[in-house]
Formats: sequence, structure tokens, C-alpha cells
Amino acid sequence: MANIIPEEMRKSMQSRLRARFVLAASIVALICAGFSFLALLPSYFVLTTDTSGAGSGAAISAAQNAQDRSAISNAAALLSEVTPLSSASSTASDAIAAALSLRPSGVRVDQITYTAGSPSSLMLVGSADTTGGISAYRAALAADPAFASVSVPVGALVGTEGGRFSVTLSGTF
Repeated sequence: MANIIPEEMRKSMQSRLRARFVLAASIVALICAGFSFLALLPSYFVLTTDTSGAGSGAAISAAQNAQDRSAISNAAALLSEVTPLSSASSTASDAIAAALSLRPSGVRVDQITYTAGSPSSLMLVGSADTTGGISAYRAALAADPAFASVSVPVGALVGTEGGRFSVTLSGTF
């Protein structure tokens, strides 16, 4: 089928349609920009208004907010670590409390793993300032009658692990 519209007329119609399309697209872009402006306007006002009344008070308030947020995150972390202990049986909680109470100074326990069973096991993972602290902790745990066996890897006692240790306790708790 042959095109019956002359070439000049066809080009003129195409340029008008292209101009309409560009106009419609620009109007849609302006409407989207207006909605974005209206959506962001309240947050701009919140950020730019000074509710404290003084510039130095705002700095103190920001510092206090940072401290409060830090304290809240620390409390949430402690709560997430303590929650499994509160739901454990009382004998397991007592064994954990006994193991932690025998800790000498300079010994930190980072992780506690409890495995229930006929001989229950309790693994304490942490770090110590000296190998003497690890040996003292092992001796104190071995002297406690609540724990049937206490095992510490030799590398931790010798000091090849850089102060890191893991103590495995077993018994009926």
C-alpha cells in the first residue's frame, strides 16, 4: 500500500506529535517533582527548626541523645544475651552462675554454650590477660564439686592462643 500523504506533510505531523509528547512528558515530570517537594517539605521543616531554644543546648541535647541511644543498644544486647538464661532450668542457671562467680580478675567470658544431656556440658569461651589467669580459673573450676570434669586446651594454658581460651565443663546440671 502506498503512502498517500506527501513527505513534507508527514514530517510536519511527526514534529507536532513529537512536540506534544515532549510537552506531555515534561508536564508529568513537573507533577512528580511537585509531589516530591510536598513529600519532603515536612522533613525539611523538622530538620531546620530549632526546638531547644539555644544553639549550645542543641549540641548538649544531641550528645545526650547519642548517649541515650548507646545505653539503649547496650541494654538491648544484654537483654538478648540474658533471655535464654532466664528460660533455662534452674540447675543450668545455677551452674552458669557458679562458673562465672569463680572467675579471677583479668579473665573475661565472652560466650557461654550450654548443652543439655545425661552429662550436661557447659562451654565458656573468653580471654585472659595472662596464662596464669586461665590456670587459676581452671583450678578453681576443678575444685568445685558441681563440675564432674573440667577441660581446657593445652594451647590456652601454654599461651599459644594469645590469651583466648575455651573451658568445657561437664556434670549433672
